[in-house]
Amino acid sequence: MDLSNLREGELKEIFDGLEEAFQATGADFFIIGALAKDIWYAKGDVVSRQTKDVDFAVLVGSQQNYEAIRNYLKENKNFLDTKGNSFVMLSPSGIQVDILPFGEIEIDDGVTFVGGGLDCIKVNGFMEVYQSGTEDLLLDTGHQFNVATLPSIVLLKLIAFDDRPEKRSKDARDIADIIHQFFDLQPTLIYSEEHLDLFSDDVEEKTLLEISSVVIGREIKKIISTNANLSERIKQILQNHIDKQDESLFIKNMMAETRSTVEQAVGQLKNILQGLTD
Repeated sequence: MDLSNLREGELKEIFDGLEEAFQATGADFFIIGALAKDIWYAKGDVVSRQTKDVDFAVLVGSQQNYEAIRNYLKENKNFLDTKGNSFVMLSPSGIQVDILPFGEIEIDDGVTFVGGGLDCIKVNGFMEVYQSGTEDLLLDTGHQFNVATLPSIVLLKLIAFDDRPEKRSKDARDIADIIHQFFDLQPTLIYSEEHLDLFSDDVEEKTLLEISSVVIGREIKKIISTNANLSERIKQILQNHIDKQDESLFIKNMMAETRSTVEQAVGQLKNILQGLTD
């Protein structure tokens, strides 16, 4: 996998520090967000916008466990705290690194710390992705990390936009782009036996883009199958945007990213919803 477009040298420094800190504190973790998307795009030789975001989700049992990770990075790897955000650190080269805790530390699908600035985040869906929505990938930096799959990224971005639509317009754009790139990035999955029915003469003919959307929905369904409340929430999120049509900010951002029509953007969400309900 060629990670040259992902600032390989800077990432190696960050990965080295985080891997050592997680091992020293006994924490498990996976890569999420824009970096996860860029890793999958690089794996498929798909050109994408370079991201400056480095996001890791880390499984911890308490704030003390989480602070042990941060203290290790500060004391041994020259990472720095940031003002105003309890979940962000700066690498020695000045790259922002989000270290997002989940697990037993959660209360009502969120994590809250005592302190100033941003000290509360929502982590709905993190545990489900950790359990069923990552893949172990070997990177050119020499690290082997669990990375959120593309359907997992869509899932988490749907939730993140729903939690903070005024701050998360890029999530809808990323989802639209993933849908458009998904067939080229995941042909083996799409043509696997479990999805062959989508190519049957007995079903309504769909374009490859429509088939990709259904497969994304089906994969999300598998990830969240053990959480009925989350499954219902994702269906409601999708239905809400479908019902709003061009009045949905989410739909508008999808259209802006891929220059699609309202009907095309709505159709993609309908197909994801179909996959969830199959």
